[in-house]
Amino acid sequence: MKVSASKSATSPSCETLCASLSKKIVKKENQKIMSKKIILLILSVVTFYSYSQNDTIQGEAEYRKIYDCTYRPGNVLVVQKKGKTLDYNKSWTLSNEGFVIRMEAIYDLEFADGKRFKSGVVKNITTDSITISSTMNENCAKYEGIKYELFTYPIKDIKIARFINDRSLGFFTKRKIEGNFDLIVQKVDKAKFCPYLLTFTKRNNEIKVCHYYLTSQGYDLLYETNGFLDYMNYQITEKP
Repeated sequence: MKVSASKSATSPSCETLCASLSKKIVKKENQKIMSKKIILLILSVVTFYSYSQNDTIQGEAEYRKIYDCTYRPGNVLVVQKKGKTLDYNKSWTLSNEGFVIRMEAIYDLEFADGKRFKSGVVKNITTDSITISSTMNENCAKYEGIKYELFTYPIKDIKIARFINDRSLGFFTKRKIEGNFDLIVQKVDKAKFCPYLLTFTKRNNEIKVCHYYLTSQGYDLLYETNGFLDYMNYQITEKP
C-alpha cells in the first residue's frame, strides 16, 4: 500500500499532462505567429526599400499609367551668357546669366533652318544634339493642322529662344543665341522636368498632363483641351 501510494504521488495526473501539452501547443503557435510577423516585417522593409529606391515621383506607378516620365540621370542644356556663370541647379527663370533647357519642358526655340517650335517639348538632350517635338502632343498637332513628330538638331543650330511676356498681347523677350551665349551640356542626377498631373474637379475629375513652359517670368503650366493650349497661373521661379 505504501509503495502504491508512493507511485501515485510521483506520477503526473491527466490534468497535469494536458496542461503541459496545452502550454507546448500554445508556445509553438506563438512561435509560428512571431515567425510570420518577422517574415512580414522583413518583406515590408524590403518592399519599402525597393520602392524608395525606384519610385522617384510620388506615386510613380499611378503617374506612369498616365504619362511616362521618371527623374533619372541625364543631360540639361545650360544656355549661359558669355562672360557670366550660371548655376543650373538655381536657374528656374530667364536671367541676365541665361537659362537652362530641361527635358520634358516646353521652350519656344528657332533653329538654323528657320523652323520655329512655339510649344515643342524637349524630349532628349545628348552631348551634341537636342530633340524636340513639333508641338505639345498629338491632339495639339491635329488642332494646328500639322503632323506630330520629333526633330533632332545639333545643339549649335539653336539660333533664337523666345520667352512670352504678355500672353494676351503676344509680347516676347527674344534671345539671340549665336555669338552671345555658350551652350553647355551638363550631366545631372535628375535631368527631366516631369509634367505636373492636374485634376480638374469641375470636368468629372479629368486629369491633365501639364508641361512646364518657360516664360520671361518663370515656368508656367501649359495644358491642352481638345488640341487648344492654355496656361495655368502657376509660375515656378525656384526649384520645385
